[in-house]
Amino acid sequence: MIIEIQPNIQCENCIKCGARPHVEQDKRYWVITCPNKDCKNFVKEEFFNINAWNRLNKNNSNLNHDQAFKRTA
Repeated sequence: MIIEIQPNIQCENCIKCGARPHVEQDKRYWVITCPNKDCKNFVKEEFFNINAWNRLNKNNSNLNHDQAFKRTA
């Protein structure tokens, strides 16, 4: 069963194609997934975890300096 995420919930769009994700229930897991199956972009957990999806799909420009990648030689 596919459930659309309400527009008033702060949720990042898919970083690969820009589509708004939806939620599916797979037995005991909740899967937040991109509607475009070619992206294969999803978060699967026992609880609906929108924060994990947002961390996965955040642009690098939105990262804090503490979260930025370290420079290497």
